[in-house]
Amino acid sequence: MSKAILYYTCCQHSLDIEFACRAQLQHARALLPLITVSLKPIDFGDRNVVLLLNRSPESMHKQILTGLQEIDEDYVFLAESDVLYHQSHFEFVPPREDTFYYNTNVIKARYPDGHLVWTDGLQQVSGICASRDVLLDFYSQRVEQIEREGFNRHYEPGPKQTVGSKLTVNWLSEFPNIDIRHNATLTRSKWSPDEFRNKQYAKGWREFSEADGWGRIEGRLTELLAEISRCKG
Repeated sequence: MSKAILYYTCCQHSLDIEFACRAQLQHARALLPLITVSLKPIDFGDRNVVLLLNRSPESMHKQILTGLQEIDEDYVFLAESDVLYHQSHFEFVPPREDTFYYNTNVIKARYPDGHLVWTDGLQQVSGICASRDVLLDFYSQRVEQIEREGFNRHYEPGPKQTVGSKLTVNWLSEFPNIDIRHNATLTRSKWSPDEFRNKQYAKGWREFSEADGWGRIEGRLTELLAEISRCKG
């Protein structure tokens, strides 16, 4: 069974975030193939595909679809440009071909102060691994649906969608990924359980300053990003 990583970026994040996340991904991927899809040319990955589109939820879906069409491997990890991926994330081996697997061992870090928040069962596109075929089926239909009906605010494949497989399974990597929340994210960040309309999404709420495998992040996020860029870039 072969695996690959599909990285996509709008190229509009702060450069300290973008460069550190690329350096960490380059380190964490080990020998896995890396295809990148960007909205302007970047020197990153084994092959870079450029789509001359404006940043939007629709263009994000088109970037993923384009990348999937470039990949031959059996399974694909989706990777975003503002997430620090731990190497243990890419050690996962999906047991089924018809299911979207979400790594829910993810901690949100507020930029630039590095305050950390955890919620249980956090399913995000940035944590998906699935067979190329099931991803290609979903994103082909999803892009057509968005072009026809507009974006319905749902990003994650699974039960909330009306196209593609509805099967999802959560899993936990040995060490967490760090999702950096900044002022250029497509989705809104929440820093209190009171900000959730549906309180089930705040289940397990915890706030802390350190993360296993990463050390202390609160109060030194920008320093950590600089260290990663310098040592792993």
